[in-house]
Amino acid sequence: MNNLTTFDPFRNLTVGFDSIFDQLSSLPQFEIPKYPPYNIKKVEDNKYQLEMALAGFAKSDLEVEVKDNTLTVTGNSADDTENTNSFVYKGIAQRAFTRQWALMDYLKVFNANFKDGVLTVDMELNLPEDKKAKKIEVK
Repeated sequence: MNNLTTFDPFRNLTVGFDSIFDQLSSLPQFEIPKYPPYNIKKVEDNKYQLEMALAGFAKSDLEVEVKDNTLTVTGNSADDTENTNSFVYKGIAQRAFTRQWALMDYLKVFNANFKDGVLTVDMELNLPEDKKAKKIEVK
């Protein structure tokens, strides 16, 4: 099946978003990893927050990077190499992971905090004045 047909209704309602739809269409069947679990919240009109549940990880196991409008969170637990024979049952996953999110222009990551097994990444949308909505006078 051609993924382009998935976006046809949106293509008909937008102008100038062709490259975004092409990027989305190239994703391999929109496979979204399920580990680790996360939330994305809109905390204010222009502020967002990413929360990731990372039980068993330490702050030193985590890396948060922003490059080319992509937010990347990587985790490498030191316990990954721990002797699994010592566990009677191991239900807390601590496997290495890398998760990425595409960020829109002007969305800036300004803080990352790790507390009680939850990584919180704060982001803010800072649109320049020329990008904000404005009324056009009809003459």
